[in-house]
This record gives sequence, structure tokens and C-alpha cells, in this order.
Amino acid sequence: MIQNKLHRICLMVILLLIHPVIMADDWKDLHKDLDKDFLEYVDTAKIDEATKKKHTELTERLCKIHEQGAKSNKVFEIMRYYEQFDPEPDVKLDLVLTKLWFDGLKGWYIASNTLISNLLLIDPEWSKEHQKTEDYFIDELPKKFKNFESSYYKDVGNSIDNYIVPYCDNLLKKSGKKYFNIINFKLLDKHDPITKLVSWFTKVEYYYNAFDYWVKELKSILPDNFPDVWLNSLMEYADFQKKFSKTQKKLEQLLNFYNNQKNSNPKALEYLRRLKNTQLSEYKKLDNKLRKILFSWPVIFYVAYINRQYNNADSLIWFDDRYTMRNAAMQLSKLTPFIPYLNEPTLKWLMETQRMFKDKFGEKEYADIVTESKLLPNNWADVFKKLTPP
Repeated sequence: MIQNKLHRICLMVILLLIHPVIMADDWKDLHKDLDKDFLEYVDTAKIDEATKKKHTELTERLCKIHEQGAKSNKVFEIMRYYEQFDPEPDVKLDLVLTKLWFDGLKGWYIASNTLISNLLLIDPEWSKEHQKTEDYFIDELPKKFKNFESSYYKDVGNSIDNYIVPYCDNLLKKSGKKYFNIINFKLLDKHDPITKLVSWFTKVEYYYNAFDYWVKELKSILPDNFPDVWLNSLMEYADFQKKFSKTQKKLEQLLNFYNNQKNSNPKALEYLRRLKNTQLSEYKKLDNKLRKILFSWPVIFYVAYINRQYNNADSLIWFDDRYTMRNAAMQLSKLTPFIPYLNEPTLKWLMETQRMFKDKFGEKEYADIVTESKLLPNNWADVFKKLTPP
């Protein structure tokens, strides 16, 4: 019965994970609206030569960052590249600069997709369902784009593929390609903490699928002290949260500055305001996907393992193995700090397992077990100080 419940919970989590990373409508609509107005502005606006020169300089700077980021296979290297885009505050805010700011502030978005894409390598079937891009250049013009003229799209149709940037002329000529894609789902470096976590996941999953009674086989993979490979991955996740907060703070500073500038283009300013709201909602959606894989999935394995330990120690006809049960209860208690980050099915099963131990030991003894578990060595305390709950 417990194994069936595990399979049901795992299936629910997998269904939440395997669908492609699709942007929320407000995020997609924002890009569609901005790109349309941006291209019309470039085609029709009377831009003085000094401003054009500044546009060219900033565009070249950002396109170099696009190229560096697309070639990188290190998440935080990608984010650091995009942090370098920081025009002087005296540059007039128009639709060109707003478009560049949009793409320049997108390092966190590219990094989150790279993280998710690599985490989905835990299971090849998940990866097939996830949109992946082998190259950062594409040769064929997407059908949604029409009437390509000069270096810009005049008509962007009903939707926009905001992975593609049409303004990196020098980069495109140098590459011999027509269109440039800033998203690059490459495999992370083999020494990357996320890569190591995927390897650990794969090993755990193998034993869960291969054995009916997996306590002995899993003890080395799911030790009483949570493995460093999981801790290191959550440290990466904490850094990702920190980087996004830095991006949001930068956007707030930009809004405050441009609000006080008389020459700021009102439409460009409005797009920055919209970006602040949609960027936060999109971050929460991507963050939710990351938490499902980085928190809920390992906790599911641990709770299932603890259930199996309990069942093996529970005797219907003889004495219970109280030592094994007590140790399992302490390991369960150590999962408590993860509660704010868990999805609903995982949390529900964790709480049901806690009630199972309470019923077995009684409220008072179980409370003593929880207290005792807090005295165990905990090298995870610092990581939870760095994390921001949803």
C-alpha cells in the first residue's frame, strides 16, 4: 500500500515537472508588445546621430554578452555576464534602451532554464518533454516572424519567441547565421553541483525501481546525514535566489531614476513598470519548478525510505525493532526545515508519516525524539539561513 502511494505521489510530481518551461501569458505578451513597438520605433522615429551612436555602442556591448552567455555551461557565469550590462544613468530612456534593458536583465531567466533543463536529465523521458536547444544559432526564420527587412523584423505576428534577438548584426555577420538565440541549454560542467546531484538522483531512482525491499541498498545513497551533493545544490539554489533579488533591486533603481528624468519616453517607462511585475511572477513560476526538483523530489525519496524502515521494524507477531524505528523517526524530524519549500503532495505525505510515528510512540515520546533529533550534528543550518521561502 505504501509503495503504491509512493508511486502515486511520484507520478503527481513528475506530471508537474515534465511539461516544457512555457512562459506565463503576461510574460509572453509583454515581450510581444515591446518587440512590436521597439521595431516600429526603430523604423519610424527620428533619432539624432548622438543617440544612434550610443544605441550602437550599447547594442554591441549587449550582443557580446549574449554570445558569451550562450557559449557558457556555467549557470552563475551566465548571470555574471549579464550583470555587466549597465549603461550610464545619463542615457535617455527610449524604446531601444528599454529593449536592451529587458534582455540585459534576463540573465536570471536564462540561468533558471539552464538549471531546470539539466535537472530534468534525471530521467531521459522528462528531458524529451522539455524544450531543449542544442545550438544558440538558428538558420531558419520562424514562421511567426514576417517581412524581415534590414536588421529588424517589421511584423512580429501574434506572438514572439523572445529567445531570439534580431539586433545583433555584427555577431550575425561574423557567424554567418541569420538569427541569434540567447537561450542555450547545454550540459553543465561535470563538476557542477547540479550535475553531481543528477548523478545521485539517478542512482537513487535505480534502486527504487529495481528492488522491492530497498533498505540495505539505499542506506549508502540515502544516509542519515543528508549527502553533501544535495547540500551543495541547495547552496547553488540560494545563490540563484540572491542573484534574482539583485536584478529586482536594479530594476527598482532604474524605475526611480527614469521616473525623475523629464526626457524619458513614457511608453518606454511603462514597459519597465510592466517588467517589474511580470519578472517577479515569472521568477515565482520558475522558482516553483526548481523547488519541486531540488526539495520535493529528494524529500519524497527520504520519506519513502523512512516508511520502508518503519515497516521492516514493525512486527505483527513479535517485538518491534524500536531502535530502528526511533532512528527513522529522528531522520524524519530532520526533514522539518524543508516544509516551507515542499509542494502539497510531498508535504501531505510527510505529515502522514509523522502521524504514523506519533501513533506508534505516543505524543510524549515522539516529542522527546524530535528534541533529540535537534541535538544531532547539522551541517545544513547555514543553507536555510540563505534561502527565501516562497
